[in-house]
Amino acid sequence: MGPIAACLAVEVAKRPVLFVASDETRAGAIAAALTAFAPGADVVYLPASDALPGDDAPASPGNAGARVAALRRLRMASVTKRRVACITAPEATALRIATPEDFDAAPPVLRIGDAIDMADFADRAVELGYVVDDRVDEPGEVAVRGGVVDIFPADAICPIRVTVADGAITTIRSYDPVTQRGDTDLGEVTIGRAAEPVTMKGVSLLDHLPGAAVAMDPDAERRRARFLDLAEDATRRRRRDAATLVDRQAWEALLKERDRIGLPKDEPAPPRFVTHRAPARAFGKFAREVLDGGRLVLAGSPRDLRFLRKRLATLGRTEPVTIDAWDEAVRAEPGSAMLLTAPIDRGFVADGVTVVAGGDLLGGRARGDELAAASANPLFAEAGELRVGDVIVHEDFGIGRIVGLEQLPGEEAGDAIVLEYAKGARRLVPVVEADRIWRYGADGDAVSLDALDGSSWQKRRGAIDAAIAESARELAAIAAERDAIEVAPIEADIAAYERFAAGFPFTETPDQARAIAAARADLAAGRPMDRLVIGDVGYGKTEVALRAAAIVALSGRQVAIAAPTTVLVRQHVETFRRRFEGTGIEVTGLSRLSDAAEKKRVKAGLADGSIGVVIGTQAVAGKGVDYHDLALVVIDEEQRFGAKDKAKLRELSDHVMTLSATPIPRTLQSALIGLQQLSVLATPPALRQPIRTAVTNFDEVTVRTALLRERTRGGQSFVVVPRIEDIEPLEARLRKLAPELTLTVAHGKMPAAEIDAAMVGFANGEGDVLLATNIIEAGLDVPRANTMIVHHADRFGLSQLHQLRGRVGRGGRRGQILLLTDPDHAIAEATLKRLRTLQAFDRLGAGFAISARDLDLRGAGDLVGEAQAGHMKLIGIDLYQYLLGRALRAARGEVVDRVVPELHLGIAGRLPETWIPETEVRLVLYGRLARIESEGALDAFEEELEDRFGALPEEARLLIDLARIRLLAQAAAVAKVDAGPAAIALTPQGGGAVPDIDGLTEKNGRWIMPTRIDDAGERLTKVRDVLETVAV
Repeated sequence: MGPIAACLAVEVAKRPVLFVASDETRAGAIAAALTAFAPGADVVYLPASDALPGDDAPASPGNAGARVAALRRLRMASVTKRRVACITAPEATALRIATPEDFDAAPPVLRIGDAIDMADFADRAVELGYVVDDRVDEPGEVAVRGGVVDIFPADAICPIRVTVADGAITTIRSYDPVTQRGDTDLGEVTIGRAAEPVTMKGVSLLDHLPGAAVAMDPDAERRRARFLDLAEDATRRRRRDAATLVDRQAWEALLKERDRIGLPKDEPAPPRFVTHRAPARAFGKFAREVLDGGRLVLAGSPRDLRFLRKRLATLGRTEPVTIDAWDEAVRAEPGSAMLLTAPIDRGFVADGVTVVAGGDLLGGRARGDELAAASANPLFAEAGELRVGDVIVHEDFGIGRIVGLEQLPGEEAGDAIVLEYAKGARRLVPVVEADRIWRYGADGDAVSLDALDGSSWQKRRGAIDAAIAESARELAAIAAERDAIEVAPIEADIAAYERFAAGFPFTETPDQARAIAAARADLAAGRPMDRLVIGDVGYGKTEVALRAAAIVALSGRQVAIAAPTTVLVRQHVETFRRRFEGTGIEVTGLSRLSDAAEKKRVKAGLADGSIGVVIGTQAVAGKGVDYHDLALVVIDEEQRFGAKDKAKLRELSDHVMTLSATPIPRTLQSALIGLQQLSVLATPPALRQPIRTAVTNFDEVTVRTALLRERTRGGQSFVVVPRIEDIEPLEARLRKLAPELTLTVAHGKMPAAEIDAAMVGFANGEGDVLLATNIIEAGLDVPRANTMIVHHADRFGLSQLHQLRGRVGRGGRRGQILLLTDPDHAIAEATLKRLRTLQAFDRLGAGFAISARDLDLRGAGDLVGEAQAGHMKLIGIDLYQYLLGRALRAARGEVVDRVVPELHLGIAGRLPETWIPETEVRLVLYGRLARIESEGALDAFEEELEDRFGALPEEARLLIDLARIRLLAQAAAVAKVDAGPAAIALTPQGGGAVPDIDGLTEKNGRWIMPTRIDDAGERLTKVRDVLETVAV
């Protein structure tokens, strides 16, 4: 990557340049490096379209927006005669695109102070390809409500919120698409197109780059040819026009008219210093040699360069000079040391200049100043949210269904939630009581609604409360017993641990860093560790386990790691051996594939302590396996182990770490109520993209197109079936459908050695397609696999499908999964709901949310028995969670009574429809407001409302003020507040002496303050003042 960027930096100084990389990931990396190397040039990265050739589905708005923005930049560079370099992938050169003139029109720009007509803007956004939605959290979406416009520009990395007052823009802010909270103030924002211009006759990419010289990676031409084969095949099969393609003859003719750029030959790269026992010393020796007549450039993030500058200063040479472009390094005097901010992963040598990258010396600690990873998904981001049509449980009235919102009559006319019960009966529940309403769960459609009088519900509720209280007492006893155990603290030598950590070749995500720090603290605390680490596939759970294992092994004790399959065991053994290389700690494997001699050797090594880390299936807890000093057990993919196997593994050591992408409900429940420590890895790794998920009927053209397209872009595909007997007929069908593809088969009835060979061979790049059962679900790491087709997807479970989906798209290229159903057989509505859940949760880090939904569907089971599973089904998971949490606090002796003060102040607040038109949005907000328990949280909620929807109208401000008074009354132990024009009356909880406040007297169990206040606003202020005084 580095030598190519250096070469292009020299060439773009002379003329326009087009570079075609072998794939999109490499293209993006080279574009980023070239931007740093040639800051005076306009470097444009043009992604290929993510639409399938010949398919009806258009490119995603984010992809289309990025392409339109790139093509407009090329047009502007051509018009203004600026130096320009376009970096792209082979697929982008094979499709015809709109003419350069189609990109002349400047995109709309919104600036603070500009006049704006909201309706006209919404219409204009739709013309540009945007989709109107209630909640804007994906590129290409727009929402207009009241005085606020939310829009996610298709070519941007985050959405934008524009507030409008008196027909003019007052603020422009970016915001977090998950939390919907504002982030950074902006002066202006450009609204790029969310769809490419439609044109009758397209042109080639080279028509957008007049006079450009061309360079191509050696493999790019072959990739382009394969893509054309696929595209031509797809258009022919679907009877589409192939005129949208730039075929071989046209491309060759275009290239003959252009100068070609010769790519640099490979030269030996600088050493990877981080792998040396003394990295700084190795770097110092190398730098002295280079500076003795050569030029040295240190490249990396600003943080990397601050560190590397210090290292270079210890050599006693001239202070390194900061440069801004590659040509400065080329022109520098021999013996010069320079610093260049550039996103380079690996050092190189080019133009007589030696470059050392930050990662060469710092390993995983390098590149700390890159763009922050996408926001982590909050735990249960959607848990507890109420929506129209949901089956719910009201704590007092039982199971009903939400119909909508309705305004109550009278002077205290706030909103009420309309609930439907048996025989069509309805009840209006004031929104202040929304905290007593709980979402029933994902299987609510099959539940019978309760009678409105609540009599049957109260009987059930009493029995359930008693059972939950008993369960909570047992769970609290278990937790107390565990907390009383003391073990020896484990801490590794700091220098040895830091050398180990430096071997991580990536930057830790914030969640990873927190999980690693938590595990270190657990091991050093002197109490047993029982930590559950949840994270989607590829989110870095293995690195957390590696760090914990290093702490234990480097302290001289042993680690056992259990994985559910021999393939995963083998991959872990390779990873752990590579990372522990040079530490003197032996890492070995133990599984059914180990021969008798190897098993004997491993068992002996574990018994005498010569083996520090063993990785195996449940065999690590098998007969005859004795440990010299086992201190940590790691259980990977815990949902794949049976309860007995997990119990045996847990008995091996006081310290246990469990890893899972989609933990079984029982495990998740245990962590949520505090019986296990919990770490959630929800931040996606850099460059990781969401997996595109589609549910569709089986179609031969779709299957062939998807598989061939994946091979064309240099990737591999999985085809997964639910049963072994499905493999043979589908194998024959696939071989006939796509004979040019190499097909590998794996399933559970094959000999273990054959399964292992097939799956490991595929992981190493052998073959185009792996046809298998869900045997691939656990841990198979295939970096080049980006497409998965699931046959008879309706026969898989929700967590299974999510786990399978995690097998693709791990290398930075966007993956796709096609969930295929049989068009000749009807599918149950519940099954379709399961598949659509997966389609809906296609964002990164969705595993936790899917486990939560699975908890809804299946229940957690009783953590100390089986009886509670039925109780959870009777009342729903959300209310069960709440009641069990209260019961646990009560069992520990904490006060858990909850009193919601009654307010009778002659006024009411609400969220008016004119301000927030969407009923479901208001319903969610009412539910959240009712559960707020502190003034700080209420302040944040108020700020969020103003941020999302604009200035609060009077009714909304009253709603917040009343919520604040309710919190003050709770703090003052006041059960009821009455206030009218003549007096304020407070009813204390459980009686009590009247506070010593001027004018406050006791009468009939109430505290009375006579005062004449006719204005409702002033009355609120006086009530707040009195409650604040009482609370003190």
